Amino acid sequence: MLSRKANTFVFLTLGAALVGSCFAEGSHRPIFQSEGSSGTLQTAVVDNAHIGQLSDASLRAASSEELGGMEQTLDKYRTAFESLSLPQMREVWPGLDRRRASALKDVFAYLRTSKAAPQLGLECAPPMVAGGLSNVTCRETLAYSDSRGHAKQAKPAMVSIQLKKQPDSWVVETMNGVGKAK
Repeated sequence: MLSRKANTFVFLTLGAALVGSCFAEGSHRPIFQSEGSSGTLQTAVVDNAHIGQLSDASLRAASSEELGGMEQTLDKYRTAFESLSLPQMREVWPGLDRRRASALKDVFAYLRTSKAAPQLGLECAPPMVAGGLSNVTCRETLAYSDSRGHAKQAKPAMVSIQLKKQPDSWVVETMNGVGKAK
């Protein structure tokens, strides 16, 4: 039987991987990393392109306008998580399924007991686009504090996020954990 502390850690680690939560150490850095600083992330994008069901033949790099819109969407996702707001989460992820919504509720309930707001961020490779869909592969971690104020951090993980173009914005279509991050 696991101790309460171990159960809490497992719960938060699995919850973070399930919902695709992310943290970028300290203050919010730009979400998309430059080509030179994202070699590992870029390899993951190519390796995991099939996850989002994008055709290899139609893949292309995102334009600067698309990058801006995607970064805005991912920043809204991060803000919704840090605000522990399911309604805000549904604005950026309209197709959020019951299982993930339930996981988010549980994670948010736990994080509300903490003495400090959670810190969430994304460290993502430049996205690939095909038509109105984009695959983004990100390194994620979650920093939070326990009810006593002790700083905690979930283990980093990789997540594949598929964004869908809407008339005036991008939204999260799907999000899947793709393994441990280095």
